[in-house]
Amino acid sequence: MVIYFQFFAYFLFLVLINFFLIKKNFLIDLPNVDKHKKKIFFSHKVPKSLGLIIFLFVSFNLNFNIYEIYLIFFIFLLGILSDIKKLNSPKLRFFFQSIIVFIFLIYSGDFIQTTKIPFIDHLLNFKFFSILLTLICILIVINGSNFIDGLNTLCVGYYLSLAVILLFFKLDNIYIFENIYLFTSILFLIYLFNFFGKSFLGDSGSYLLGFLFSILLIDLHVSKINISPWFIAVLLWYPAFEILFSIIRRSIKSKNPFLPDNRHFHQLLYLYFKKRYNFKTPFINPLIANVINLYNFFIFWLAYKYYNFSIVMIIIFLFNCLTYLILYLILNKNISK
Repeated sequence: MVIYFQFFAYFLFLVLINFFLIKKNFLIDLPNVDKHKKKIFFSHKVPKSLGLIIFLFVSFNLNFNIYEIYLIFFIFLLGILSDIKKLNSPKLRFFFQSIIVFIFLIYSGDFIQTTKIPFIDHLLNFKFFSILLTLICILIVINGSNFIDGLNTLCVGYYLSLAVILLFFKLDNIYIFENIYLFTSILFLIYLFNFFGKSFLGDSGSYLLGFLFSILLIDLHVSKINISPWFIAVLLWYPAFEILFSIIRRSIKSKNPFLPDNRHFHQLLYLYFKKRYNFKTPFINPLIANVINLYNFFIFWLAYKYYNFSIVMIIIFLFNCLTYLILYLILNKNISK
């Protein structure tokens, strides 16, 4: 009953905050403003309000202490400043993200403990290396989540799928996860608003989702000894591989790896289907996103069946990367024509 009540309360709040933001013309995503997004947006003003809902939920419903909430707020604030074009430098945002995440890690004390790779595991005995590796991994997921937020429901649907898989675990003894059922229901609410183009995540929402699920999964990694660290890698493979591949792709072409473009996998897939089948409906946007999310949900479910077998997890991880590369090359060749 509590879940239903809070779900309805957040629904009403989201409707009201959307009305307020549109009326004040604040935190609005205008069509054709961002060059790398103009081909895939709905054609009306849409508020970037979903990050605010996520932050409010985290503040009131997840068991973070006040100092952790402050640090999470600063991640959210960085996204807001980016959304309103007050902090346009990707390098500067990355610098501030690094500081915030570093402080959070030092305070929480949760770091990557093992990778099942002997050489790296030996280095993890040194606390500095453990902190550095954890910091790098979280920063990759945060910014990778922003990279995949190019189609409606792609980012939020990805993490909704991940949250559903986590429901299969008994997480009552892990303090952060005590409200995982409620968290999943709120993600579903956000998913619905995003699907119909009524609200966007913005940088604030994508940063928050990437950061939150990174630290939640590190907490799971620390608390559940029998879970392979590569299971965590599989759960976060897509945003991580998206940003790493994009950096390599742009560097090869001597382009700034920090600047956005419209050559991401999800954008190529969208353009391919739109041109080949001449789809007119704006819902081709979230439909393509859900094709990707259905694939990832199947991968998550398969990985869950073997979550304590590192060899299987590594095979799944490499299969995902190889599938991505093959499909990307095929799509890029077709779009280029």
